[in-house]
Amino acid sequence: MNIWNKLSQVNVDDKETFKELFVETVKKFRNNFSLLDFGEIDKGIYYLVIEENRMNSYFVHIVPKQVYPLFKEMQQKAPNEVLGFSVMIGKHKNKEVRVSCFGIDCSTLGKALL
Repeated sequence: MNIWNKLSQVNVDDKETFKELFVETVKKFRNNFSLLDFGEIDKGIYYLVIEENRMNSYFVHIVPKQVYPLFKEMQQKAPNEVLGFSVMIGKHKNKEVRVSCFGIDCSTLGKALL
């Protein structure tokens, strides 16, 4: 099974929590790009992974620990691709800044922002 099929079959527990974290993260980073501290930060039930150059953009990924191994696999096997639904929250140093929540479907995340 390829990695994209694996991603399509992911069913993350407690989607409501991650939906709320997604909205909070969008708000937090939207007006404060100085928080772009690249690398991985363990946040308990998830990792906050900030990449400096994915598709010529900054990416802030919320990665539930349940799907972290798949995220790492996709990060390596698809280094120049978007790893799921993301929203652009602004620009910093002439690059888009995008936030994603890995493993949560786009309809859930999109509705959360409305």
